[in-house]
Amino acid sequence: MIPVTPLLTAITVTRTFRRNIDVILFHCKKVYHMTTIPLKHLLIKNLNKEASGVEALFSTYVDLIESNASESTHREFQKSIMEPYLKTCYGSSINHRPCDASTVNFKDNLMNHECTSSPPTNPDLNLNLQENTTPTSDIRRALQNYKAMRSWKKVGRGRSLPSSEANFVIRLFSYNILAQYLLETHSYLYKHHNQCSLEWETRKKLLIQEILEAQATVICLQEMQEDHLNEFLKPFKEHKYNHLYKKRTNDKNDGLLLMFRSDVFDLIEYENVEFFQSGTDLLNRDNVAIIVKLSLKNSPETQIVIATTHLLYNPKRNDIRLGQTQILMAELERIAFIKNTSRGPKYHPIILAGDFNLQPKSGVYKFITEGSFAYMGKSRTLEQADHRRLSNSLIPPHLYVTDSCQHFFILSKRLRNRGEGNVMLENSEKGPPRGSRDSSDQNQFKRNEVDVQNRNFQKIQISDGHHVKFGSGSLTHPFKLRSVYSHIDRNGQDEATTHQDGWVTVDYIFFSEVELIEQYTLPTQKQCKALATIPNHAIGSDHLSIGATFILRKKLRQ
Repeated sequence: MIPVTPLLTAITVTRTFRRNIDVILFHCKKVYHMTTIPLKHLLIKNLNKEASGVEALFSTYVDLIESNASESTHREFQKSIMEPYLKTCYGSSINHRPCDASTVNFKDNLMNHECTSSPPTNPDLNLNLQENTTPTSDIRRALQNYKAMRSWKKVGRGRSLPSSEANFVIRLFSYNILAQYLLETHSYLYKHHNQCSLEWETRKKLLIQEILEAQATVICLQEMQEDHLNEFLKPFKEHKYNHLYKKRTNDKNDGLLLMFRSDVFDLIEYENVEFFQSGTDLLNRDNVAIIVKLSLKNSPETQIVIATTHLLYNPKRNDIRLGQTQILMAELERIAFIKNTSRGPKYHPIILAGDFNLQPKSGVYKFITEGSFAYMGKSRTLEQADHRRLSNSLIPPHLYVTDSCQHFFILSKRLRNRGEGNVMLENSEKGPPRGSRDSSDQNQFKRNEVDVQNRNFQKIQISDGHHVKFGSGSLTHPFKLRSVYSHIDRNGQDEATTHQDGWVTVDYIFFSEVELIEQYTLPTQKQCKALATIPNHAIGSDHLSIGATFILRKKLRQ
């Protein structure tokens, strides 16, 4: 007769043992598939003869290993009731009940998209299950909780904006969808998640559902895995979306996906921006950006520049994110530029969205929204520092990107009306930069005009009243960018877009020269606690999606 106390201990420890040993067994397939060996009986036997629970756990694992080659172990337990070892999925959000990844399914017949300033509603886009199946109360509750947190909220004049042929309504949706290979590579980050909800097929359906439901005219996705791209695009192609994809550089297998409605926009110009620049310590990461210039089909003179990016994650290296943002702003300035006027340069409207991996009010956030930032003397986090302070030079002058986030040769061509206006950035798709310091394009200037070996402050006059700076210790950019979100609700509660040791905001939509009339509301940090761990059966990623609706003023035909 087995004593009561050891039996109770065995049941408790067995559950813990199953969850903790599962990772080891997964990588030892011969052991993992030995479902004829009753794990609980092995553990009870070892608990009775070992001095401690830890020793019993170890002995049980050894028994499983040895039993792979020993038939005696099999015979010993043939007298017992055999309990096959089933891999179950546990999740903190559903009370540790087993689940089936095949439970969740969607109807293939999704909505027809029309751009509108009203919130999209379509009952066919609710989570649908296969016939003759019923969702568990936990899954239904998770969906209801999530949908209650997310809605399209009118802001500003959007509450009473009259219809007008002079206005075009554009809706943008941005989402870091979590590349599956990154999830599996960093599986330790998701060990407390419901394992069924981490499967790509399950997540993909949730992601496509939420993205299409937004009825966006432009979609910006981050962490789109390259080998999932073609399959993922199928429903979007059916709904008249064209796309651009940019994989991260070097050996990374994910990247950015930007989609736009082909029946609404024409593509005028685009640039795949690479932040990796060889020989530059600050720019040695594989992050990228996509910038597009689009025109309205029914108003070709009306153009807008839209960009998406995914900046470096490392929380301690805001200096790298600042350098990446300097490159991004220089490319935005080049593509969005229209003409010089007596009041200064004129630019197309801009919308910039993505995962910036920075929090509100941080140094890079201030640079984006305020248009200037002094980094010299600060730490790598761009906070005040007592040691390891940043110098006056952020990125090297041989890239020819000025401290006002403009390409030197582009600006020189505009103001001097000579030269080819080269961009001196590396790009793996285009090869090395056109020209060198000895090129004819650059020889039209004084040879020592920009000293690329000099990291000290340089101030160079390009034309009367116009000069540029290198190594000044601060950056500026020409755009008046605002954030769609205030990052705090009316009750003073912080909003959140992902969980990184706590609920934080890292995903943004910035805009200029368009009018914000709607935002896809974000939950507060307090509300996010009801979501438990994400991804789950309601949310397909470890980020929350963001979105906004804008008014773009149509230009009159000249």
